[in-house]
Amino acid sequence: MKKTLCTLTVLPLGILAGFAAETSGVPPFLDASRPLEERVTDFISRLTLEQKAALLNHRGPTVTVEGFQLRSDQWNQCLNGVQWDRPTTLFPICVAMAATWNPGLVQDEIARVLSDEARAIYNHWHLDPDTRAQRKGLIYRAPVINIGRNPYWGRNHEAFGEDPHLVGRMAVAYVRGLQGDHPRYLKLAATLKHYAVNNVETDRMKLSASVSERMLREYWLPHFRDAVVEGRAQSLMASYNAINGTPNNIHRWLLTTVLKEEWQHEGFVVSDLGGVRTMVEGHQRGQMDYVDAVAQSLMAGCDFSDREFQEYIPSAVRQGKLTEERLNDALRRVLRTRFRLGEFDAFDAVPYSRISPAVINSDAHRAVALKAAQQSIVLLQNHGQVLPLDRSKIRRIAVIGPLSDRVVRNNYNGVHSGLVTGLQGIRNRAGSEIEVVHAIGCGIRGSSDALNTRVDRERGFSGGASVKLEAVMTGDYIEFPIEVSDPGNYRLTLQFKSFPDRGTFQCSIDGEKVGPVVDMYGEAARYGLTADLGEKRLSAGAHVVRFTVAGQNERSSGFSGHFDRLTLAGSRVIQVELENGSFSTGRSEEWRNPIERAAEIARGADVAIVFVGTDESVEQEGRDRTSLGLPGDQEALVKAVRAANRRTVVVLQSAGPLTVPWLKDNVPALLQAWWSGEEGGHAIADVLFGDVNPAGRLPHTVYASEDQVPPLDEYDISRGFTYMYLKGEPLFAFGHGLSYTTFRYANLRLSTEEVGPDGQIEVSIDITNTGERAGDEVVQLYVRALGSRVTRPQKELRGFERIGLKPGERRTVRFSLPAAKLAFWDETVGRFVVEPGSYEVMIGASSADIRAREPLRVANR
Repeated sequence: MKKTLCTLTVLPLGILAGFAAETSGVPPFLDASRPLEERVTDFISRLTLEQKAALLNHRGPTVTVEGFQLRSDQWNQCLNGVQWDRPTTLFPICVAMAATWNPGLVQDEIARVLSDEARAIYNHWHLDPDTRAQRKGLIYRAPVINIGRNPYWGRNHEAFGEDPHLVGRMAVAYVRGLQGDHPRYLKLAATLKHYAVNNVETDRMKLSASVSERMLREYWLPHFRDAVVEGRAQSLMASYNAINGTPNNIHRWLLTTVLKEEWQHEGFVVSDLGGVRTMVEGHQRGQMDYVDAVAQSLMAGCDFSDREFQEYIPSAVRQGKLTEERLNDALRRVLRTRFRLGEFDAFDAVPYSRISPAVINSDAHRAVALKAAQQSIVLLQNHGQVLPLDRSKIRRIAVIGPLSDRVVRNNYNGVHSGLVTGLQGIRNRAGSEIEVVHAIGCGIRGSSDALNTRVDRERGFSGGASVKLEAVMTGDYIEFPIEVSDPGNYRLTLQFKSFPDRGTFQCSIDGEKVGPVVDMYGEAARYGLTADLGEKRLSAGAHVVRFTVAGQNERSSGFSGHFDRLTLAGSRVIQVELENGSFSTGRSEEWRNPIERAAEIARGADVAIVFVGTDESVEQEGRDRTSLGLPGDQEALVKAVRAANRRTVVVLQSAGPLTVPWLKDNVPALLQAWWSGEEGGHAIADVLFGDVNPAGRLPHTVYASEDQVPPLDEYDISRGFTYMYLKGEPLFAFGHGLSYTTFRYANLRLSTEEVGPDGQIEVSIDITNTGERAGDEVVQLYVRALGSRVTRPQKELRGFERIGLKPGERRTVRFSLPAAKLAFWDETVGRFVVEPGSYEVMIGASSADIRAREPLRVANR
């Protein structure tokens, strides 16, 4: 009899399940019932080397695996408004969010709205595949949490201030609001920028910051740790700069040792845009080619980048410079996030797919923008209770200044509509019985600011180029000389480019108006648009065609214009490529002696409100400020208005601190209102009229003199940076902000007078509203070490809470203070150490206004 030998092979359950999934026609990576790591592993196992490289290019091609298409995520921004080619909600800048000292507002309202709109944009193009709108992904390059050591930094508007604790609380809140709270799915993936010690724009792609490990651990890194460990941020962006000679893109200690090993970060690191290129052409110029730059970046811990990753990863692997193990780890980190975003699951299975595109730029979201702006405004001083303004005692208000009728945006904003300026907000809130008069007074950078013009060369223009006029107000104009050889009737048409910051323009020839007003506004850039300017009889010879700003579309954010080609059709057709000839600019009659005119209207008003500060021409990415004072003639404008009207209120609109001692000494009321978003004008008016009681607090020190600021290449903040080590008195202190009511602090209590290095103290204090108005108070907890063996801060913020109290209401505010928050980084042992000895616990209304103190001792055990 013949015997049959049977061989039994026992397969692991995962492979059996995978086989079952395959036989059912669904590969394991698409089976939503399977564990996340198993799905990621299965997907990676199916990729070629070239596909792996393509998936690590954030703008790479679509990769197809088993019929499944995974599109590149692109480069998405949402700092204080989602960047899109359609209108989205515009919030106050991030430093203004920090000025609210309200993490709950940032997480539950501001960041929630940002993430709702970003998800809704993603849902929009999935629900409407034929849409012409921009198709955004779900990985967003926000928040920026670089610390504000440098008051001159051009990007202070993007970040949350100078203190690691405050920045950490805001970062955690923002990240949680963006990423959502679903146990399985991410709403968006947040990216922390720019890791780390990135605080100077000048030479940013090649500078090296010299900084001790103690300063790194105590000042430059704690807020990143908070956002990673507590906030669970999915990614971080490696900054352009080097630290102690090693570029951050290849800084293994920074990207792997600290981030991935100590902090246990499971997400990914992305280079800044062109980060690999800066290695080859900047830091390591002449010493490194692209294969080496890509290999070293990945081996150091940078997981995701630009086209250089796609182009050079295969060669780096084949040459043995990049291990497959490390390549797969980078892929796993990026793909884990994309699986959690729901990109591998059915669209309807992801709960965030139910967010409707109708929420984008909705009235409900505008209300949150208003609330954010209201809470961010800081009342710096209010001598003689000039504020709030009493409508019943005012008949005329003079609104003055270069920022009075502008909403300043930044280069990460997109298209935004219905922007309310300070002038419009005051008119809307003042009521019909109050006359509001207006004068610009001067430009941002000077009373005689020339209008900027340039020839832009873009393929969409007729002839490949066009003249751009960067007008700033009604009445600004540009004019072009033309020559007509044959007299007769000519029909005029203008070819132009639309954009969100365009004005409306009235054409005139030789001083006579021609045709209707041309509206150049558009939600997105469109080339080749034409406007019919009507018909005009022209004599033979020279003529001047002028385009004058008539105003702006209510959705526009500016007054600029692009003038491409002018066509005159008559007995013969004359086509004028406007960029090829001469042109000149001018300003309205209002611009002649503007400061004198502003003072004149201030003299005839009951109160003068002057809006001064900075704009994107002063503070912006790639450009640091050169002075902490008001640019141009703005201080001269304030002086002239103050001389004309003793009831002068100055509204400062800037990102970084403004050192303005004359204003503090001579102007009765000062507000810091930031670049305040689409509803900023209404928020400012609400505070001016007392409809909102201001409670914003400064998230940075306003230096009394530029002489107080150490050199900007000094990264040891103990040399005089920030409230912690400031030498001398500030103009306005970190945490400062006044109210229209008053608060009493009483009965500070510590749960113990002595604590061990591993213990915790409970701190409480009673706060009472002793005034006649309801208002918010920001209660701030500081600590300091007494008699330390190393240099320690004068005080350090270790807690805060914004509370609202009615007149006469009292509330007990409680803080938990772990003894670990008293530690310093001991470089002799390489760790944080809680030093035994004496400390002081302080609670106050600002870093300079301490209302109560209690001693604390750390036991030597």
